[in-house]
Amino acid sequence: MIYSVSFLLVFTISTSTEGWTKHHEISLDHVFSLDCDKFVTENSTVSWILGKEQILDVDNLPARMKLINKSLWFLPAKPWHSGNYSCDLREESGKKPIIMKKQHLVSVVNHTCPPVNRKSKFLTLETSDSLNCGSDHIRKILELHPHSHVTWMKDCSPLDITESNPRLRFMSVKESDGGGYTCIVNFTFEGNFYTAAQSMKVFINHVSVPQEPRVLKPSQTTDFHTVTVGLRHEMNCRAFVGTDKDGIQDTYIYWLVNGTFVDDFPQILVNETQMTEKNTNYVESTLTILEVQTEFLYIPFTCVVMNTKGSSNGTVILILASQKDHYIRVALSIAFTAALLGVLVFHLFRVELVLAYRKFPCLKIPSDGKLYDAYISYFHGYDQCMCSAKNLALHTLPEVLEDRLGYNLFISGRDEIPGAVHEVITEALGKSRRLIILLTPQAFKESAKVGRLQDISAEHLNVDNNNPEVHPDLFKLAGTCGSVWGPYEWWLGLHDALIKGGLKVILIQVEEGVNEEQLPESLRYIIRTQGILHWKQDYASKPNGKFWKQLRYHMPHVQKAKRNAVV
Repeated sequence: MIYSVSFLLVFTISTSTEGWTKHHEISLDHVFSLDCDKFVTENSTVSWILGKEQILDVDNLPARMKLINKSLWFLPAKPWHSGNYSCDLREESGKKPIIMKKQHLVSVVNHTCPPVNRKSKFLTLETSDSLNCGSDHIRKILELHPHSHVTWMKDCSPLDITESNPRLRFMSVKESDGGGYTCIVNFTFEGNFYTAAQSMKVFINHVSVPQEPRVLKPSQTTDFHTVTVGLRHEMNCRAFVGTDKDGIQDTYIYWLVNGTFVDDFPQILVNETQMTEKNTNYVESTLTILEVQTEFLYIPFTCVVMNTKGSSNGTVILILASQKDHYIRVALSIAFTAALLGVLVFHLFRVELVLAYRKFPCLKIPSDGKLYDAYISYFHGYDQCMCSAKNLALHTLPEVLEDRLGYNLFISGRDEIPGAVHEVITEALGKSRRLIILLTPQAFKESAKVGRLQDISAEHLNVDNNNPEVHPDLFKLAGTCGSVWGPYEWWLGLHDALIKGGLKVILIQVEEGVNEEQLPESLRYIIRTQGILHWKQDYASKPNGKFWKQLRYHMPHVQKAKRNAVV
């Protein structure tokens, strides 16, 4: 289990201090020495007194007591040795001597097991450690009698150790090794056999688990300090080292100057401190440059903290005060450039980014109560002139938006709802999230025959939330030209988009030749603010092309995509 015993104590004493009197509890028949002071030297003069008047010298000592090297020895301690002892210590030092007076109270008691008379000893679990029987009395006995025999007891029971050794070794400390230990020294003096003993209490510390240290200041990137050459400068390093009370003892903190240990720089001083705040341990190291030299500029001063779990560091670079603004300008320029690049990238790839964002499965769009994702409107009163717009509205758009992407569309001319025309249009627009207007040059040429679109003033349309009404002139236009739904849909949708801010408008130019000057101001405003999409017939075979991505970008997030949706 253990051990090897290194030395046996022959006396037992319990010592405490009360005011100026030191108390000693000595085991009966054990050897003990009373020292006036631990700083007694060969030049010291020591006088001993028992009680108030009895001067103790070589010729006047109680039985079983001796003066050896200015110490009062009990050989061994007997009941009549109990009492008050005082010593006067005179030290000749310089012109004026030093005089000290010490008081000792001795109690000789009969103990079955010698009492604990030393400070407690802590052993760490699962480590190699030892106990040393090394009080002043035992040390003197072993010096005078090196062949003394030492044995050990634990909790008043002898340990099975054959070797005489004042050091009791533990190869691996166990929980059961805690308790009271006594070393016993047997020796011969002037032909007589004596015993002395020394007891101590052992407590077991569990193995502490170090935590990885972390430098808090300076930062683990780089801190810049502005300095002036020739002046003093300080750098502070603060590191977290864990919450274990013993972990701080196993942590090391030091500075490197451009990779060289700071000890190589005599003009630099380092001061270290340890502290505990709210059960958390920290170490701090302050580096002081007595006089900043140019050689210390623009090189790293690195604070390193380490233990068995790892290491961490932080760096400081010294710059001249005049250089600070330069570094700030550089940092601001880098930040501005990064922000500008971010804006540029978003502008160039905003369509792809928005479409990619909509793919996230966790993206949930709250219900707005709308029935249709878009209302598709085209000027379809003149079929012979507008076959491209009609084909796009009735075939291409629904094939991609409805069949492939899962949008729900209301298409003018396809989705007929019973009721008055203007009421059907108003109801369908109110249930739509977007209004897609297909623009063709023929639509405006034909509308010009019956009155240009921009010439239809607000007087022709009276719309409020409860009672939308259409001026009779619009029905007159419809009666003259066929089912002219286009102008009314556009007026109503544009009013909702620009005045009420509800419906969003998407413009698609189907053919070349649309004269922007022929468009009403409301359409020209939408073109200026959000642009217009240009349709070509070959786009129908490219559902992943730029046109369809742009259209999907302006469309709302599809509520439920089809399985064969375009990616």
